[in-house]
Amino acid sequence: MISAKTIIEAYERISSAIHKTPIITSRTINRIAGCEVFFKCDHLQKTGSFKARGAYNSTKLISQDPNCKGVITHSSGNHGQALAWAAEQIGLKCVVVVPKNAPTSKIDAMEEYNAEIHRCENSIKAREETCEHLSEELGYPIVPPYDSIQTINGQGTIAVELIEQIPDLDAVFLSIGGGGLASGVAAYIGEHFPNIRVFLVEPAGKELGKYLFTGVFENQQEALDTVADGIRVHKIGSICFPIIQKFCKSNIITVTEEEISEAVKLIWTRTKQRVEPTAGVPLAGLLKSNLKDLNVKKAAVILCGGNVDITYTP
Repeated sequence: MISAKTIIEAYERISSAIHKTPIITSRTINRIAGCEVFFKCDHLQKTGSFKARGAYNSTKLISQDPNCKGVITHSSGNHGQALAWAAEQIGLKCVVVVPKNAPTSKIDAMEEYNAEIHRCENSIKAREETCEHLSEELGYPIVPPYDSIQTINGQGTIAVELIEQIPDLDAVFLSIGGGGLASGVAAYIGEHFPNIRVFLVEPAGKELGKYLFTGVFENQQEALDTVADGIRVHKIGSICFPIIQKFCKSNIITVTEEEISEAVKLIWTRTKQRVEPTAGVPLAGLLKSNLKDLNVKKAAVILCGGNVDITYTP
């Protein structure tokens, strides 16, 4: 079950292991945006992304089974790092299936947390099939990167912190890939703070808005071609989809690659935070929106990750 109550329970479960990440602001960005913008800095979270929340929550619950010796997942980077860290903290082994195009910096970080790496083709289908095969072979449960109750409840804990820090928000902007973060944040805020609008920002080609209105999402297997490598997955998780449809149906913003790069550049230069491209996506969406018409005076932007490849320049 996913609800405000289960998300709060997840926060109680993981809070001693993670950082309560800070809020930062920029007067220049406020002026450009035409509203107060509060950046929730989960790029400063353990392992450099919000993924530590869901990974630790899932692994902590799995570890209650004394027969479980390890966990496995597939990831383009941040979830793999987070799960490897969580498993190491709790005392379990970790296997991560990664696509061949995953950033070297993220793979290196997984190995630093003692993860065993298995490479596969770049498609989501290849990742899932390889992961399932290894899970059966090793007897390790799969910890999905986004589409599981435990993962979603864990990711939703960022909203618990955010509302404690800035209780009078009008809107929250975040990027969307598979939907774990989006559905967790939407479930918590939608249930407890329905006056706060949650906007999901996607790279061009995802077309989430169309599927939310039809109620049917085509489970695309190919990854999106975008600099925002953390959200290249095209499909939305089956658990995530109805939550997003319920709370965010009319709140989808699509941004171009150029808009993403410009937003990242703005964050780098004005906040001095070296976030990864995926973290620039929600700011790009905010800057593209007509906030005056939306009556948004105070908005939060979730900086979801900071594991940027050393060769990347916006």
